[in-house]
Amino acid sequence: MANNQVYVGFSGGVDSLAAALLLKEAGHIVTAVHLILHDPSPDTTARHLQSLADTLKISLIIKDLRTRFRETIIKPFAEHYLSGKTPNPCIWCNERIKLQALAELIREHGVPWMATGHYAKKIFDSKSGRWFIARGEDRAKDQSYFLAFVSQEHLSPLLLPLGGETKRAVKAKVTSLYPQVTGHPESHDICFLKGTSLPEFITAWVGSGTDKGTFIDRDGNVLGTHGGVSRFTIGQRRGIGIADRTPYYVTALFPDKNQVQIGKEEDLFRSTFRVTACHWHLPPDAETLNVSCQIRYRHTAAPAALKVLGLDQAEVTFEKPQRAITPGQIAAFYQGDRLIGAGVIETVAP
Repeated sequence: MANNQVYVGFSGGVDSLAAALLLKEAGHIVTAVHLILHDPSPDTTARHLQSLADTLKISLIIKDLRTRFRETIIKPFAEHYLSGKTPNPCIWCNERIKLQALAELIREHGVPWMATGHYAKKIFDSKSGRWFIARGEDRAKDQSYFLAFVSQEHLSPLLLPLGGETKRAVKAKVTSLYPQVTGHPESHDICFLKGTSLPEFITAWVGSGTDKGTFIDRDGNVLGTHGGVSRFTIGQRRGIGIADRTPYYVTALFPDKNQVQIGKEEDLFRSTFRVTACHWHLPPDAETLNVSCQIRYRHTAAPAALKVLGLDQAEVTFEKPQRAITPGQIAAFYQGDRLIGAGVIETVAP
């Protein structure tokens, strides 16, 4: 096989189309790879994608991963919700499903490169001899956060052709070259929850999670009843149904007691939390690091002190309290534009 071959993840949206186009322009022999993860009409999708691939004059591989996706992503998502955590399945899907599947295919077929349409950059650090992720050029679209747990094994052959592009330029390029191609509409929600409420989803996958419980305040006083801890996440306002002069928000979850703690807006702000399952792109070179920490995709990274408690644990203290630090979510650690590592938020200090 020629060393300019690349397999690119292909959803049919503007970003994956643009990634394929830019790789072709750079001289690569491009093959589109579509992974069926959670699609109620895969045959219709396959026909649409084949039409797009024919238009772009590239080959198409379709791989059905619904069973793997269900066991690796969907089921753990439901179980984490029942344990009072709010997981981010997209981050785990990128590493454990999408990039893993692409890596398996390029190894099987002797292809040296794989690619995705993420707005992020990949850079080599000569000091550590490791690859790391950096923020994309388009800060409004930057998706480096979603690649926080990508392994070195997957980073090495990974190409990110949209890292230096803006969303506006990408969209203009695709529509100017292929005005007949509209692609799929972009999704900003968890793909497998479409048309299903979270409580319905939890019940369908786990068979429980909707037992009634109590709302409590910070002192443990009972303020009302709720329909199940799995219906709530930290920072949530809707669904509480308790009237007061100012709104109540969910401030903590206690699934073992089926209790949801609620409070006011100011009660959502915290400074210190602990992370586990840390993943380092660039291993920490000191016990305490100054970082910018991002605690969810749409959160603006804020200055913090990162105290390393071992390779897999750390404690983070923000310079200024941040809103709704949520167990189960991913905290990503940046130094400048460099994503040096990440961990799963485990506990939040009162």
